[in-house]
Amino acid sequence: MWSGMDPELLKQFAHIKTMVRLSHQSPSKEWPLVVVGEFESLLVVREWPGGEITAYAASTRNEEHGAG
Repeated sequence: MWSGMDPELLKQFAHIKTMVRLSHQSPSKEWPLVVVGEFESLLVVREWPGGEITAYAASTRNEEHGAG
């Protein structure tokens, strides 16, 4: 008998829903970019009007030509 969706999957869907909602807003605060040389990436941290804080890394590496 099917008991419903996996709780971890539901949690991931909730995170996606939040990120989509935030993509239609402007952050209330954005911290300076942090360069993480070891991983050739930038760390982006933002605070949103509802109090959520997001952080993600953006690669500075040109992936078109492969790593290295």
